[in-house]
Amino acid sequence: MELAPEMFKRFFPLPVTVITTVDAQGTPNAAPYSCVMPILRPLPLIAVASALPRDTLRNIRETGQFVVNVIGRPAFRESMRTARPYPPGVNELEKVGLETLPAKHVAPPRIAAAVGWIEASLERELVDERYALLVGRVLCSEMNDRYVADGKLTEPPLTLLMPHFRTIGEVVLHRDALEEDLGVS
Repeated sequence: MELAPEMFKRFFPLPVTVITTVDAQGTPNAAPYSCVMPILRPLPLIAVASALPRDTLRNIRETGQFVVNVIGRPAFRESMRTARPYPPGVNELEKVGLETLPAKHVAPPRIAAAVGWIEASLERELVDERYALLVGRVLCSEMNDRYVADGKLTEPPLTLLMPHFRTIGEVVLHRDALEEDLGVS
């Protein structure tokens, strides 16, 4: 079945991540991002696509640093609450009650319950009128010890991450349903 060119996103699975940054004053910021991918396997590079404008994008441009928190079943619902439209300068992680850990090589924090973390520094940016494509140099990547036993993952990566992949245009969860489910208003 042939699809319109923009429809490839309907069958292309994307991981759910939350990118953490800090602003120029050091206040943490967090937002869900699915358009994240490695760049050629041997290279320590990661790409992030962002709509314009976004607090996360502004913070990365200001500080040159970010953490990609790979989100799976354990922290999915809480992490998605960071998508609420908080004003700049608000710590979304604190607002939604996500525990953080200090990163090893950058200022933005890690989400403690993430399956893994990718700490990066901004290497280059491609800007269009509708989006920015960021290329980050990976400074540290680490699996969370919570999901590792005897040097192996406690579950296969896809099991840990499923069903927390999404396709662009498909609703994973309605914000209202999430807030009702969590008793948040």
